[in-house]
Amino acid sequence: MATTGPRVALHILNAINLVISLAIAAVSLWFFSQIYEFTRLRNSNHYLLDYNVYWPQAVPWIFFFVALFVIGVTACGFAGARKKSRGLLSVYIIMLSIVILCLITAAVLALVLADNKSTDDFVKDTVWDVYFQSKIDNEVAESFGLIERKLHCCGADSPRDYKNWKSEFPMSCCDVYYHGWLEPYTIECEFTNKLANERYGCSTVAAQYARIAIKVLSAASVFTAFIGIISVMVAVLLSRALTKRNRAAVIKESESEKVLL
Repeated sequence: MATTGPRVALHILNAINLVISLAIAAVSLWFFSQIYEFTRLRNSNHYLLDYNVYWPQAVPWIFFFVALFVIGVTACGFAGARKKSRGLLSVYIIMLSIVILCLITAAVLALVLADNKSTDDFVKDTVWDVYFQSKIDNEVAESFGLIERKLHCCGADSPRDYKNWKSEFPMSCCDVYYHGWLEPYTIECEFTNKLANERYGCSTVAAQYARIAIKVLSAASVFTAFIGIISVMVAVLLSRALTKRNRAAVIKESESEKVLL
């Protein structure tokens, strides 16, 4: 009975860690896909000799692989608690301690190296490159329009970017359809359109979303590390309880053998 409480607690903590780590992995992949949605539209000739690692591109993969590490260690914790194996629990405690360090390191790296002006500059340069490509490539223009609709932004830096070379805003800067009792219909998107003029540029919006994603991943990583610390303490208690139970069983066996003699 002494091991029941720690076992149940460890199962609950492992379940929480598993759910959070799966969420971190999913958000990491989503974050990278959003960045790739921009970078794939850039002029590739500008980046032929660019071998730099940009943190907004690297951070999602750091969190993704750390999340996979957490999932693997959590599986070991489930097995150790279920089988009441001190060996598996010892491996779990050691590996989870390493995981905690990795989670904290990932969060610190993201907040110090990625959640700053370098991310803003990377996003701004990327968006401007895509914007200039949209002037000469219709496919890029169509894809950039989809981004404008999704992020509710207009232009690279501001809606004014279009006033130098277009006669009106692209429809992606405006509410194209109204849904009500009537059939959807197209509205005008002139330079006097109030909604379009009030929108931020896509570089500003995308940079803000990137910063938010980095903060969310970092916060989830720190919270997972905190749950991991509690899990280590519970695993140590369970391991000690199993040790005491095994010693008690050995003592009973030796006493029964003495009685038989």
